[in-house]
Amino acid sequence: MSSEIHVIDRQVSAFDRVEVSESATPTYDRDDGRLRAAYPANSDDEREYVFSIYRYGDANTFEVADGAKILDYGEGVAHVLTPADAYEGE
Repeated sequence: MSSEIHVIDRQVSAFDRVEVSESATPTYDRDDGRLRAAYPANSDDEREYVFSIYRYGDANTFEVADGAKILDYGEGVAHVLTPADAYEGE
């Protein structure tokens, strides 16, 4: 038995849109700006996200929309996949 896997491996910038399975755990490489994820191709929980950059400075907390995926954080900056519907204020 085998499974078909959907792979995302692309460079992203602020405000880029990407569809990813809600159950996937994507990674982001701050050095090369690449978003990577792999999940079953027959996944029925894909959702559109907006690649977002949050600046939280010296704070110990920052706020994101429900369903957001935190990809990377540190040095006062967080890279986040924000659900597109939340990003648009719906």
